Amino acid sequence: MHIQHIDLIGMPVTNQQVSLNFYTSMLGFEVRTNMEHFESDDPDVRWIELVPPGASTAIVLASWEKPGSSGTTVLITTDIEADYAELKAKGLDLPPLEYLPWGISTVITDPDGNNLLLQQNIDMPSS
Repeated sequence: MHIQHIDLIGMPVTNQQVSLNFYTSMLGFEVRTNMEHFESDDPDVRWIELVPPGASTAIVLASWEKPGSSGTTVLITTDIEADYAELKAKGLDLPPLEYLPWGISTVITDPDGNNLLLQQNIDMPSS
């Protein structure tokens, strides 16, 4: 096996523009690719890849997949409390932060019901 990394993950969405606005405005993702007239029978379908700043793995806003079926995508942060406060200030409804021995997390739900786990890992003592 010569697998090196994950390049992109399909994120099922119903409206690419609404999702594009959510991921860029709310979560700060950057557009890696936004190609109109993607090979599709629907002229409104675009190939849109988004990445968190500095990341190599992207999500593609996949309007051709069933929304809410993506499972959970984990987003790692270095300061979850600051990110949580920023998202709340932007008007995002979030459950309380969950503090566990291995890390702190909260669930973000996008406009199509896809779950994103925002997580800050805690260094575990070695045994």
